Amino acid sequence: NSPGNEEEVIQEYLEKYPNNIIYKRLEEDPGIYGVWNMGVEMSSGEYLTNANLDDRKAINSLERHARELYTNDDVDLVYADMAITDSPNETFENNSSEGRRYNFPQFSLDNLKMSNMPHSSPMWRKSYHDRYGKFDAKYRSAGDWEMWLRGASQGSEFKKINSVLGLYYFNPKGISTNPENFSWKREEEQKVFEKYAS
Repeated sequence: NSPGNEEEVIQEYLEKYPNNIIYKRLEEDPGIYGVWNMGVEMSSGEYLTNANLDDRKAINSLERHARELYTNDDVDLVYADMAITDSPNETFENNSSEGRRYNFPQFSLDNLKMSNMPHSSPMWRKSYHDRYGKFDAKYRSAGDWEMWLRGASQGSEFKKINSVLGLYYFNPKGISTNPENFSWKREEEQKVFEKYAS
């Protein structure tokens, strides 16, 4: 039972795009990274990305990310800057960010140790998981950062696209942005940092 009533919403798209969508209803919530691992296993494409419910992508975001991976064989993951809003349900094209943004640094392992630069809208090669494994489902918020550090610490290359291609909603009730979660979130991030600090 999803509070978002996704089954009713997805039916329209399943009928419209029957060959492009796989819908799997879960009886129990395995957590965000458990679900992402299912998505990795069920996917058939060469490139993967996530779509967070409260964030938005630019209309050309997927194309720009895929083009960078296609033209850079040595790159496993690409990411871009994001505008920031405090208002829910805005579009990338029409939002109230007023220039607020995540201006991520260029990729280096040292920079990645300090900040999860891929943040909420990376695109990466499915083959990344053949080399570096699955997302660690024990994490509630920092599992993607741990996954990216795991690969980058073993030589995986990432690349920043120097454009704003996403809109991040700073959701006061979000897993990573709710002040009530900050204590356990900091502990989780500290464990990831210490794991890859040296």
